Formats: sequence, structure tokens, C-alpha cells
Amino acid sequence: MKDETATSEVSRSEFLRRSGALGVAGATYLGFPLLESRPLGAMPLPPPKDVIAAGGGATVKIGHVDSFSGVYAAAGESQHTGLEAAIAEWAKKNNRIKFDLIRGDDTVSPAIGSNETKRLISQVKVDVVTGGLSSAVGLAVSATCQENNTFFLAIGTHDTNITGARVHRVTFRQTCTNSMLANAVGPALLKKGKRWYFLVADYAFGTDGYARLSKILRSNGGTEVGADKHPLGATDYSAYLTKARNTNADVLVFSNYGPDTQNSSKQAVGLGLHKKMTFGGILCGNEVAVGMPVDDIVGSLWGYIWGPEAGGTRTGRIYGLLKARAKAFPTNWRQYLGFMAGENLIERINAAGTTDTETLVKAFEGHQYDAGKSKPAYFRKCDHEAVQQTYAGEIVAKSKRRSEQEYFKIASTVGGDFAAGPCDNPDSAAAEKIITSEKIGARADYTPVKTK
Repeated sequence: MKDETATSEVSRSEFLRRSGALGVAGATYLGFPLLESRPLGAMPLPPPKDVIAAGGGATVKIGHVDSFSGVYAAAGESQHTGLEAAIAEWAKKNNRIKFDLIRGDDTVSPAIGSNETKRLISQVKVDVVTGGLSSAVGLAVSATCQENNTFFLAIGTHDTNITGARVHRVTFRQTCTNSMLANAVGPALLKKGKRWYFLVADYAFGTDGYARLSKILRSNGGTEVGADKHPLGATDYSAYLTKARNTNADVLVFSNYGPDTQNSSKQAVGLGLHKKMTFGGILCGNEVAVGMPVDDIVGSLWGYIWGPEAGGTRTGRIYGLLKARAKAFPTNWRQYLGFMAGENLIERINAAGTTDTETLVKAFEGHQYDAGKSKPAYFRKCDHEAVQQTYAGEIVAKSKRRSEQEYFKIASTVGGDFAAGPCDNPDSAAAEKIITSEKIGARADYTPVKTK
């Protein structure tokens, strides 16, 4: 997508974008006289209907901060293609209000993610920010958006704290939290045994996922026989896995993601762990499973966001749109999350009639939408979570796959309200206290775009 550079003054094109002005050339093209020649006292002519509907030809800039390089690059690109699909669908309905998508690469670094967010807000003058794959980066971007009074919709960050104890008023989350995922996959894994060994990526996502699943295990009378933390992007897991092999664990739980899950699961199979324990984890999808030893771990269970069998009235259509854009990777739920984030941003900006941050926050709170699942979803006011059906996904044998790279089936489903828990749970209660106390000021050197 296009990139933009900073200027110290508002350019003429930027002024026209913000004000919705047509200019002399535009007026002439649309047939407006430059001077009124009708009788004195006559009622003024109304503007053409398409100009009213267009909101003056407004352009909204969406800043997409994500991991376009580093260990999560494939997943970041997947989320971007989903956003592109949502914007393309909107353009078919309305070619007057334009949505521009502008990238910022966080390189899986919280500091770089924060700096890229500042650049997009202060220099490029994006109207809203979306994105996020690494939870550590998502937390940094959320804080930066609050500091700069800019709306942020986190797409794929799962650390519960982002809509919990470290939430900000400007931040909403499109995906399921680790807590929701644990509530979906935890009960399924308990059926495979109650002695679990954890392999944990040592950053926000991994440690939070471990804490959520460990709590479910212990509350159901299970035993944690071991847990090891590894650095993000590790290549050698043999010391941890050898230790796991020498226990009586029923389940090997992966609280990591991406290349970490791919490499550690390969090494675990190489050590024969799949023959003595069930594999499972807090999160997985096709874009990760494509690099895993899937034929050796058929029946393994993972936290799962969405798939072609989700059962909604438009699930198939969404899947078709995403599949058409999945050129270098399998169709996956990262694309889906990007698509849903794009749809919700576009719909809520148009419903609010403005990109003003406080107005957008109120437009999102309580908003119910068709999530492409069998039940509707909604953005909860108390913690800004997208309350939605959440799944345990099971890796299936090659003969049972819908297509060559569709590795999962939905093994079990929990309702959104059950997955998220009530608003008085500790995470949501902490979020509500922050959301209701934080204030949103005016953005420096920024005029909100009007879409009505």
C-alpha cells in the first residue's frame, strides 16, 4: 500500500481531504455554476444526491501497524490481506468515501511498534490505528495511541491484559483473548488427561496463555508436572523436551506461536513425545500448521478463532474472499480477523459520521455485528472485548481435510459470554475501572474527517 511522508504544514490536498471541499474544478465538473444566476430570493439548489451520500468525497486513513518482518511476518501479512478485502468490499458499495490503508512495520519490537505508531499519527496523520500480532507490541501501541488520543483496534493480540489490567480507553480488541481461548480449549484438553507439561514462550502472549490454562488445569483437579520458558524465536528446544519426555505427562501444552510452535513441535515429534502424550496449545491456525508435523499429531487440540465450518450465514462468502487473496500462504483466521477489523472500522466510522476518537469509542461500545459465525458478536462496553464464539480446533488426518492446507476442524464451541466471563471477573473489572476513568483529549494538529 502507499506510504506517506511528513510535512510541517497541512497541504492543499490534505486540507481538501479534511474539509470535504470540492474546489472550483470539482464544482465545474459536477455542473454547479460558479456564480448564482437565479432570481433573487429563490430557494438554493440542493447538491446532487451522490455528493450528499459521499460526505464530500472524504478519505479516511487507516494506519496498520503489524509484524511485516520477523518471526510473525506471514501472520502479519495475512491480517493485512484481510483488511484489504474489507476495504475492497466497501469500495464496491461506495466509491466516494475512500479508505486508505497505510503500513507500519513493528518488526516484532515494542519500541519500534511504538515509534511507527507515532510516525503514522503525527506525520502521516492517519485517522485511526489498527493491527497488532505480538501481544508485547500490542500493549506498546495501545499505550502510544492513548497518549496521542487516537483510536486503536487491536486485530490479533491475545494477551488478556490488553483488554484487562493494561487496557486504555481508546483501545478495542477484534480477536479472542487468551482467557477466552483457554476457556474453549482447556476443557477439551482435560478430556485427554490431567497431567500437563507446558512449553512457554517467554513474553506477554506466552506467559499469559500459560497462566490461563494452568489455572483451568488446577481448578479441575489436574497436575502441572512441569513448565519451561523459552526465548521468543528459539531454535533448540531439546533440553526442555527431553525433560518433558522423562515425566508422566498426558498432555504437552504449547503456549507459544508461529515459528516457535513449528520448530518445537517438530523437535517434540523427533523425540517421540507424540507417541506418549497428546499435543495441544493455546493457539494455532493454518498459517502455522503448514510448517508443523501435522500427520504425526492428528487429534491435537488448539485454541482456534474461526474456520470455514463456523456455521454463519455468510461464512462461506467470507472464506471465498479470503481464499482469493491467500497467494503465498494458506487461507487462515488471521485473514479473517483483518477482514472483521476492517469491516467494523468502516461501519462504525460511517455510523459515527466522524473519525473523532471519543465519538468512535462510544460508537464501538455495545456494537453488535455479524462475525461470520453461527451467533452474533459484540464489543463489550466494560472491557472493549469482542465477545464472540470461541473454539477448540483439532488437527485432522489428510483424508478428512476440506483442502490440502485446511488442517483443522472445529472440535468444540463455547459461547461468547461464557468464553469472556462476566464483567465482574477480575480482568474485566480492572479494565472497566481504567476505561471509565481515562480521558481522551483533542489530537494535536488534527481535524477529524466527517463522513456524513
